[in-house]
Amino acid sequence: MIRSASMKLGKKTLKLKFSTRALIRIEAENGGQSFDTLLDQLITGAGGVTLMASALGAGLNDGKGIDPDQALDLIDQAGGVRKLIPLVGEAIGAAFDVKSAAEDGGQVDETSEAGEVGEAGPGKGSAAAGA
Repeated sequence: MIRSASMKLGKKTLKLKFSTRALIRIEAENGGQSFDTLLDQLITGAGGVTLMASALGAGLNDGKGIDPDQALDLIDQAGGVRKLIPLVGEAIGAAFDVKSAAEDGGQVDETSEAGEVGEAGPGKGSAAAGA
């Protein structure tokens, strides 16, 4: 399950989730670039306010998205795009299960998704096994 991040803004609680629906919308609103590319731009700030507004618009309402104009209004209500950077960072971490070394006890999790129940990995019925 994809987790969300939340932040109080006045009397509202904003819930930001980078759901699959949100990722598809962000890609569509940004020239069809892959989310990996956009994620790098989002983290570094290279995508500017346009990308941040797109990410917020797509991911707010717990991943269901909101109208782009509502996203811009929320940015203004928050005091500018920089005030929402912590929320976006937390949502990225929640969506992609990013843990700091301190949270993870300094250990790196090398378990691959293919090793999970119900998923095929090499040698377990995948196309790579027959190649």
